[in-house]
Amino acid sequence: MDKEEKTEMLNPFCDEGFKRIFGDKILLMDFLNSFVDAGAPIVDLTYENKELVSVESDGRTIIFDLLCKLDNGMNVIIEMQNKNQDFFVDRAVFYLSRAISAQGEKGRIWKYGINSVIGIFITQFRVFDNDDVLSEMKLIDPKTNKMVSDKMHGYFIQLPKFKKSNNGCVDHFDEWIYNLKNMERMGNIEFKDQEVFDRLWNLSNCSMLSIEERRKYERSLKAYRDYVNQLDFAKNEGRAEGRAEGRAEGRAEGREEGRAEGREEGREEGKTEERAKTICT
Repeated sequence: MDKEEKTEMLNPFCDEGFKRIFGDKILLMDFLNSFVDAGAPIVDLTYENKELVSVESDGRTIIFDLLCKLDNGMNVIIEMQNKNQDFFVDRAVFYLSRAISAQGEKGRIWKYGINSVIGIFITQFRVFDNDDVLSEMKLIDPKTNKMVSDKMHGYFIQLPKFKKSNNGCVDHFDEWIYNLKNMERMGNIEFKDQEVFDRLWNLSNCSMLSIEERRKYERSLKAYRDYVNQLDFAKNEGRAEGRAEGRAEGRAEGREEGRAEGREEGREEGKTEERAKTICT
């Protein structure tokens, strides 16, 4: 990378930064085309209402980070997840299932014709215990390894697993992930000789924000940083408690081992004394 003056760039992981980048149709289509198998290149999409109201009587609502419909009718959910949580994959399946069930038609004979739903889950933690940055979830027959249905498809992009340098990127997906992961720190966008990344540069440059956009972004960034700091504090506190508990357990184990050794030594000494008494008498 040539030396360039650092510029204040958007953080793509806070709400406003994420929406500004992926709320741009051209950027989103290019990003999706770098890894999504939609049967053919995506040439158009429409942003949909992100709120999905429950079809059940409880009336609960799911709000996705982004929801869009591709030109071929496929629905795409895009979620940015900064904090690990129990049952995260189950949650992803639930979200996909709800997006499918929401297509049901009431009050008429419906033959269950549904459009495919694709879930994109971008995480700042490891979801699966392997080194793959991109993992896929499909409905397949394990005996034949053939797809049973294309109506539900999930992609998990696990950012901590991405370790490549700019020179180590081997495809367009790598280039996207490299920029998303490093743009704020670098104060720059790599691969700007490509039109799409030049566009990313212009949209992500904080100097391009209006006064109102800047205010909204700074509020969003502060909320994100506060959230990250809380996570870091909880982790450090957990480590400190773990070390303290470990030391206490170690001391307790040491005392118990010492008592056990003392008892054993006492028994041996007692046997020796008894043998000595027997010999003397």
